[in-house]
Amino acid sequence: MVSEEAGQSFQAAVEEWSEIRGEISEDLRLAIGKLVDSHKEQFAELFYTTMLGNPEAAPFLGHDLINKRLRFSLQNWLSTLFHIDSATDLSEAVGMQKQIGFVHARIHVPIHVVMRGARLLKREIAGRLFAAGFAPDDLAKGIGYTGNLIDLAMEIISSAYVTGTARSVRTDEAYRLFSLSQNISVERERQRAALLEWGHQMLFALYGGKRSAMLPIGTSAFGLWLHHKANVVFEGAPEIHRIQSTMNRIDEDLMARLESSEGAEIASIVSEIESKLLEIKYLLTTLFDRYLEIENARDVLTRLLNRRFLPSVLSREIAIANQRKTAFAVLLVDIDFFKEINDSHGHEGGDMVLQQSADLILGLVRSGDFVFRYGGEEILIVLVEVGATAAFNVAETIRHRFASTPFKVDGEKTASVTVSIGVAAFDGHPDYDHLISLADEALYRAKNNGRNRCEASFEVGK
Repeated sequence: MVSEEAGQSFQAAVEEWSEIRGEISEDLRLAIGKLVDSHKEQFAELFYTTMLGNPEAAPFLGHDLINKRLRFSLQNWLSTLFHIDSATDLSEAVGMQKQIGFVHARIHVPIHVVMRGARLLKREIAGRLFAAGFAPDDLAKGIGYTGNLIDLAMEIISSAYVTGTARSVRTDEAYRLFSLSQNISVERERQRAALLEWGHQMLFALYGGKRSAMLPIGTSAFGLWLHHKANVVFEGAPEIHRIQSTMNRIDEDLMARLESSEGAEIASIVSEIESKLLEIKYLLTTLFDRYLEIENARDVLTRLLNRRFLPSVLSREIAIANQRKTAFAVLLVDIDFFKEINDSHGHEGGDMVLQQSADLILGLVRSGDFVFRYGGEEILIVLVEVGATAAFNVAETIRHRFASTPFKVDGEKTASVTVSIGVAAFDGHPDYDHLISLADEALYRAKNNGRNRCEASFEVGK
């Protein structure tokens, strides 16, 4: 529901837009709209050419994204600004600016970069008006009109951007607090065990004559947990940086030397690696011991992540994927015919199925992955650092495990449960809603094609 304050702000923007339009004649408005339409492709080309040359803007853009989506979006935006025929159009135009602001906040485009682009457009449109040979009075009014219109649009966009950013910050903090609320002692032992397991696997591969099987600690279960969860949970903690530096020393120096060493040198390097692992273990203990165990903010029934933390997680995973040039994927799992389960076995039986579903999925993913209670009978999984094909294989594994597992519904009674799964791989789009939509569309196809199947947003096997 829109708050009263937000509603008043919206109406004020509509009225101001109407006033700006009323400051010039209809003939001049139409002439300016026609001029903008005739040059909007050049405006878009200039806008994005300039943006790609800006070091602050370039990381958020790409030639493919611009050519496929943004170039046409900017042209549509210009047309909307300068072609309004009714009060309904005005309301829709204001709503459009607010939506643009929210999207920019989601994908973390710096608002000052957007404002710089708007200033560029104002200058170029003014130049076109001057070249068109308008009478001096009309030229002055036209330049004022276009400048005021773009300024108002930017004001609405900026306001929505600030609101969206503040909401994101609050959610990020809520997710961090939620993560800290989980059983810290259990998680500490789990990660210490993961650290120990990597050390054992490294030694088995080394002394078993399979040095090629020695994996970097950065890609181990512990490494994935550190990169994708610990940095959020323990944001700002000095131990995180020190653990990362120690892991880098192991991977980039010690492991590299170990691959080509022989004899006594091997023992010396192994001893140094073990020393580094003890150092990480100490830092890990210190890190966990700094936080109190709280118990809140989980989904009460399944104990999975609440979906309100999804924007924080996906935004962060997109940033990591872009920075580290890694892949990740989203799986949207829907329990087939869940209403029939509730009808046949009551809501208690349905709840039991949901709880067992959550446990089954948690047992099939890694500690660095994320599992959310997404809807009534929907579970969303974020698989970190996996490619499209591997993600689809995980989905098939989950589907087969559901189909082969009897689910308890009442005492000794069991029921057969299947799931439909939509799989979407991160394709470089900066808006996490795009990725969720792809998974949702794939899930719709899976349900439409008979259920108990997996569908993907990509061509499987390619």
